[in-house]
Amino acid sequence: MTSDRVMFSPLALAELAELTEYIAAQNPDAAEQVRAAVVAMTEQLALPAPRLDGPPAVLRSGVACRRSFVHPVAIYYRRAPGVLEVLRVYHHAREPIAR
Repeated sequence: MTSDRVMFSPLALAELAELTEYIAAQNPDAAEQVRAAVVAMTEQLALPAPRLDGPPAVLRSGVACRRSFVHPVAIYYRRAPGVLEVLRVYHHAREPIAR
């Protein structure tokens, strides 16, 4: 059985880029570590076994999803057959985006 395909929404890609640019201004190595940790977590979430799932969440937009944490971000995602869609990559220190 193969892993689900991981797809980042344009917003999630923009948030990840913004975060890594911000961190890279002070510490480029740390920025790469954060980016790599986010990618690794999404790849782990996409595995068929063991199937990991974070707790349910509802974005303020009303979209139902799940979330998983990788310091310093929360990854908001949902599943479709064969696809793990990453909706948001959101820094935990910002105003909450989920209810």
